[in-house]
Amino acid sequence: MSERILFIIPPYFNIDDYLPGNNRSSVMPPFTIPYGILSLQAYMKAHCTTPVEIEIMDLNLPMRQAVEANDTEGLLSHFDDMIAERVREFRPTIAGISALFNISFRYIGDVARVVRHNAPDALIVAGGGLPSAAYQQVLEMCPAVDAICKGEGEIPLCDLVDAEDRSELLERHASWITRMGVTAGKIPGHTFVQNLDDIPMLEYGALNLDNYNSRSIDKRYTGEKKREMAIHTSRGCPFKCVFCSNPSLHGHDVRAMSVERVASEVRRMKEEYGMTVLLIEDDHFFYDKARAKAVLRALVEMNVRIEFPNGVAVYAIDDEVSELFSKAGVSTVALAVESGSDYVLNKIIKKPLKTIMVKDKVKMLRAHGVQSHVFIVLGLPGELDEHRQQTLDLLLDVGFDWAHVFCAVPIFGSRLHEICVDKGYIEETNFLDHVNTKSVIRAPGVDPDEIERAAYQINLMVNFVHNYNLKAGNYETAKRYFENVVNKYPTHAFGHHALARAYEGLGQAEAAAECRRHFEEIVAGDDWWREQSENYGLVDTVRANLKGHDRFSLKRAVEMATPMAS
Repeated sequence: MSERILFIIPPYFNIDDYLPGNNRSSVMPPFTIPYGILSLQAYMKAHCTTPVEIEIMDLNLPMRQAVEANDTEGLLSHFDDMIAERVREFRPTIAGISALFNISFRYIGDVARVVRHNAPDALIVAGGGLPSAAYQQVLEMCPAVDAICKGEGEIPLCDLVDAEDRSELLERHASWITRMGVTAGKIPGHTFVQNLDDIPMLEYGALNLDNYNSRSIDKRYTGEKKREMAIHTSRGCPFKCVFCSNPSLHGHDVRAMSVERVASEVRRMKEEYGMTVLLIEDDHFFYDKARAKAVLRALVEMNVRIEFPNGVAVYAIDDEVSELFSKAGVSTVALAVESGSDYVLNKIIKKPLKTIMVKDKVKMLRAHGVQSHVFIVLGLPGELDEHRQQTLDLLLDVGFDWAHVFCAVPIFGSRLHEICVDKGYIEETNFLDHVNTKSVIRAPGVDPDEIERAAYQINLMVNFVHNYNLKAGNYETAKRYFENVVNKYPTHAFGHHALARAYEGLGQAEAAAECRRHFEEIVAGDDWWREQSENYGLVDTVRANLKGHDRFSLKRAVEMATPMAS
């Protein structure tokens, strides 16, 4: 007799933001292929003695469809109905709820409740980054959840499926934790697949890949036909960055696929599934620089475009790596810089990086035709105004192709979460606010409202007012990026203004005039955008007091900016 396992992925965004009456953007966050669940599926089918039937229900997808169709009336009740219908049809014996981030906390209990009502005899378990780190809270607040798996689930799930006595297995297994185990003081531990080559090639056909085609960060290719697919060639990271929870899921010791396995998997992605864009999503791809170079050399013959959207270690970039990137088809890498302050990097984040090296690394990449995006995190405890100013100065000086500026999120499993709880810097009751666009940490030198304004002002200054590609005369690249902005956010005044500058640089006067007309209409009808435009001298009637980034004061910009209208 086979086991029927239904994996359910809760939304990783706040549904409330998209319900009628809210004025938030209807643009959804990008969705990535549920790589971890596909890995569980492949491993279990190959290694379980008991036959398994597996289905995957990604709740992000119907939610996105409802939002894009502007049909969010009654969305929360539809949420329950969708789960109930799927459970009744599939009749799972095991339901596995997979959640990564804090914001999914609200959904775990609801999902488990609906599953329990429609499949009373099913074993309901949870796993992923959030339940792994917050197992006590999940078990306490989600009564329908029977047990939680710590860390990676391939081996623990196989052990569970093949166990003669599952109740006994859940209590004695190192990686499973129940309420009884919590009461007894049990602390769950990891059970890792040490050789990633032991995981069979993934069954991407279990998904509709058309639903996962929006994570690419290189906006020069927006609108072109593509097939994005992701790969994790290694697991684990030896670093201890304060905001990162990955080690709590994958550990500090890095385990990796062989170079041959990576090449075989990528070749299969291309030949069987039509993959054209490969997203390498490793926690730390350059943990072994020689292996990383060997992987890149193996990918040269694949003739696909490659991106590193999760962040690459800056120190690992050199001229040879940059050249290999170019030969292998890497168009864009996101650099995990995080801050322009050496104090914040070394003393707060605990990241082995010196800001002085960043500019030369970007030059190396650019010399080989590789774009550089950058990740920035604001609002960490101990960060001060002067550190945020140093970050702005670095961004303007280096000239990245795009800056992604986030507010620090106290993710369960990170040292940041532990610090914030111990010091009383966060309220642990509302996880819906734990997203990278909202600041929830209140610490000395860190005011949440100011952090949110600072993040947005840096975004405006770096990506729009002083956009690198506009300044460098790379007007076609700039055009593609700003077309993407205004298509997603039609009322983004700075997007239209910057797009007009790109069209002007390309000699397309009519298109530029149309963009300026959109800009002027938005500014005329929106007090917030009018104020921002005046602050940055984008309106002809106002003197450009902030002209020249050497005189930019982030503190002044934040003080001048009113909170953005919701």
